[in-house]
Amino acid sequence: MEWMKTLDFYKRISLDIREKTATGGAVSITAAVLMSMLFIVETYSYVQGIPVHSITIDDHDNFSPTAGAFWVNFDVTFPSLTCDHISVDVEDRLGSRIFDIQKNVEKIPLDEEGVEHAIHPDEFHTSAPEGHVSMDELREVVQNKDIYTRTNDTTQLDASEFEEWVESHEYSLVNFRVEWCPWCQMLVPVWKSAAYILNQREAPIQLATVECTKHMDLCKQAGVVAFPTIKLFHFGKHVPPDYKGKRTVNDVVHFAENAFKQKEDVEKAGLNVTETHRKDIGCTVVGNLFVHKVPGRLQFSLKSDQHTFNRDFVNFTHQVHHLSFNDVPETEEEMEAMMLDHEVQDKVSKWLSQTFASHTKHTVHEHYLKIVEYEYKNRGFGWANANRIYEHSISSHSYATDRHLPAVKFHYDLSPMQVTVEYKSKPWFSFITMLCALIGGAWSIMSVVNDMTSGTGVGKFLFADAKSLRARS
Repeated sequence: MEWMKTLDFYKRISLDIREKTATGGAVSITAAVLMSMLFIVETYSYVQGIPVHSITIDDHDNFSPTAGAFWVNFDVTFPSLTCDHISVDVEDRLGSRIFDIQKNVEKIPLDEEGVEHAIHPDEFHTSAPEGHVSMDELREVVQNKDIYTRTNDTTQLDASEFEEWVESHEYSLVNFRVEWCPWCQMLVPVWKSAAYILNQREAPIQLATVECTKHMDLCKQAGVVAFPTIKLFHFGKHVPPDYKGKRTVNDVVHFAENAFKQKEDVEKAGLNVTETHRKDIGCTVVGNLFVHKVPGRLQFSLKSDQHTFNRDFVNFTHQVHHLSFNDVPETEEEMEAMMLDHEVQDKVSKWLSQTFASHTKHTVHEHYLKIVEYEYKNRGFGWANANRIYEHSISSHSYATDRHLPAVKFHYDLSPMQVTVEYKSKPWFSFITMLCALIGGAWSIMSVVNDMTSGTGVGKFLFADAKSLRARS
């Protein structure tokens, strides 16, 4: 086998002529750390893959069990609007029009500082039992024609006497109205009749009226946006929420006579009954809706089938904390995991709590969203719960109009194209070649460093012991 020795490229160096030094040890440790880091980084890159983008026609809905639909998620704050009449509406090109959506929508009252208040339960207002006001009482009211004259109106309050008057009565029910409102005009005979019957029954409550046409500042301070608005007071302190029952003599009288129960229920729910005017002046609307996967519009507006709104009091300044779209999850756990995945949410919602202010009256805000689907394939790590996400671009503008009430509109349109991001790993032989190159290169460079430090005496100086230094001196 002697002839094989002539072919040896890796000739061994005799141990007798090799010397171990402290400098070499330090360089060796550095080389080991460096080569380990390069190995880990290159291995991670190989497993993770390199993103390759391609654009294709979106045809997933042909095979999806929830074909043609997806979720829209939103979290929007309106600092200058109460939650009473905010309506969440959806319209689309298929002709679907759904107004004042309640399912999967939560409205949270806010105070001036943006702090959440207790939510006003609707169950505070119970319908009056039939016949609470007898037919004889109603007949007496109808036969007394003087009740409906202007001279026999309920107490009219102005800004100068409002607080003093409500503070002087244990319970008072105040109707905030305007003359030009048809709903207010229809309430007039009901209000006068209820006041007459309560007076006949000697009920411990007084009814009054504030004409907002003459006292706009008082009504604005009271947080009145819609007319008529009926508020209950206890020794001058507002008892929330505002009256939302039926506007019949039977119901108004029943509510007035049970004012003490309303106050007890409100206090048990933790609501504030210590201020003359309500402090929940803002509202955060949070929810998710199941909508058709076609161009459409998500809208926040004011709606009521029994009120007239004063557009001068409507301010739709808003802050968008979150707005995103996603496929219909199979389970609630999957939906929750997706919403809590910050890496996904940073991509699908780019609003960053941006505020859009209404600088003039009657301002309408419109946002145009172009939605593009992204599909991620073969990714080694991360995003286990979201292989398909929807990113969108944003274009916003606002304008003032007298044609309709202010509102906030999010117009969305889906691109027919889909961006596919496929993470492809390099071939295994390229991975091996790169590892050898990196480790071999690091070894060679550190060998040169070792030779330089040893040859120039730098290493000997750095690692020499005190005895050697004294000997040299």
